[in-house]
Amino acid sequence: MDSFEASGTFWLPANDSKRIEGTLAWEPGSRARLILKSRVVDELARPLEVTSTGATVSHSGDPARIVADGVPRVVLGETGAGPVTCVDSYLMHPPMSGFDVASMFQQVWDPLILIVGAQLPDGHAATLDAVRFVLDSPGWWEQLPNAGSAKSEAGEVLCERGNDGLMRLEFRPSFTLRLRSADRAVRSVMTLIKLAVDVDLIPLCVQVRETGQTDWLDVKTRDQDSNKTSWPDPDNLLPPASVTLERIARWLAIEQSMDGLAAAVADPVKGQAIQVQALVACSLVEGIHKRIDGRERTYRERASDLHEIAQRVAPNVTDPVTSWADLVKTTRHDLAHHNTVRSFEEHFYNWLISESSVSWVLRLCLLSHAGFGDQEIAEALVNHQRYEFYRENLKMHVQEQAAI
Repeated sequence: MDSFEASGTFWLPANDSKRIEGTLAWEPGSRARLILKSRVVDELARPLEVTSTGATVSHSGDPARIVADGVPRVVLGETGAGPVTCVDSYLMHPPMSGFDVASMFQQVWDPLILIVGAQLPDGHAATLDAVRFVLDSPGWWEQLPNAGSAKSEAGEVLCERGNDGLMRLEFRPSFTLRLRSADRAVRSVMTLIKLAVDVDLIPLCVQVRETGQTDWLDVKTRDQDSNKTSWPDPDNLLPPASVTLERIARWLAIEQSMDGLAAAVADPVKGQAIQVQALVACSLVEGIHKRIDGRERTYRERASDLHEIAQRVAPNVTDPVTSWADLVKTTRHDLAHHNTVRSFEEHFYNWLISESSVSWVLRLCLLSHAGFGDQEIAEALVNHQRYEFYRENLKMHVQEQAAI
C-alpha cells in the first residue's frame, strides 16, 4: 500500500471554469488532504477581501455561515498521476498561529474519500458495477480457492489470489451499486468476520469500477493501513476456514435488509455509561428479530424467540439467569420509560446482566442465520476465552444481585 501525492488543478463540478492549482496527498491510516493555492469556493465565515492596498480576512461566528462552509463537497482534479475525485471534502480552517499572507489565499480540504483514476462529478450518486477489495493479511483467506465464485440474491462474489499472495474479493451486485453501497459491501464482509472469527480486519485496498467501464479506480480512505494487519491465532472464535465464499455471498444477501444492525452486534457499544450500553443492546433485540423473523411479535416474544435460537447452539449461554426474556424486557422498558420502582442496585445489575448476555445471544443468532452450523459454533465456544470470561462474569453478577 503506497502513499499518494500529486499536483495539478482542481475545481468544483458546478464551476469547471474556475480551476485552482494545488497538491493532493494521502497516507495510509489518514484522510487525504488537498491544499489549494487560492480559494475554489468563497467562504462565508472567513471572507477574503482584496483591495488595491492589500488583502484582509474577517471572521464570523454566525452558525449559519459556518455550517454553510462546512457542507461536504465533491472536488475534481487533473493531476500528474491522472484524474481524481475527492468525495465528501470538508473545508478545514488553518490555525491562527503561524498565519501568513500566503495562507490567506490558500484553501485546505480534507476528503473522506479519494478516488484515483477518474473524475466522478456525481460523487456518491455515481453508478458502479463492481467493488473489489483486499482485507488484511493472506492468512485469513487460506481456505479460499485461488480463483472461484459464489452467487446469492445480492449478486456474485468472486475471489482471486494474486501473485503477491493477497486475496482479492470482488462483488458484482444484482442491484444498482453506488459509493455508499460499495463501502457497505466491504464493511459487511468485515462484520461477518468480526461475528464469526471475532477479529477486526483491516482493508488494504478498495477499488470500484464505473458502469460500462473496464478500468478499476482506487478508493483511498483513512481505514486503510497496512501497519495494522493481523494473522489468525488460537484465540479466534470460529476458525477462518469456516468463512467460505458461499457464506460470504449469503451474508451479503442477508445484509441487504440488516441496515447495518449486525455491525452493532459485532462491535457492541463500550466505554459508555452502562445505561447507554444496556439500552442499545436491548433495543437491538427488536431490530434483529424483525430482520431475522419478520413476524409481528411483542418485545418479550421477540426476546424469547432469539433466546431459543441461542440456546439451541449453547444451552448455557445465559445461565444462571432465570426468565431471561423477562429480564431483558424489564431492563429495556425501565430505561426507555424511566421506570423507577426498583432500587438503583437492582437496576444496575439488570443493566449489567442484560447488556453482556444480549450481546452473546444476538451474536449466536446472527451466526446461525448466516448459515453456520449449531455444532460448529458450539465447538468454537468451548475454547474461546472471551466467551468463558463472559460466562464467569455473568455468574458472578447474578450472585451479587441475589445478595442485595
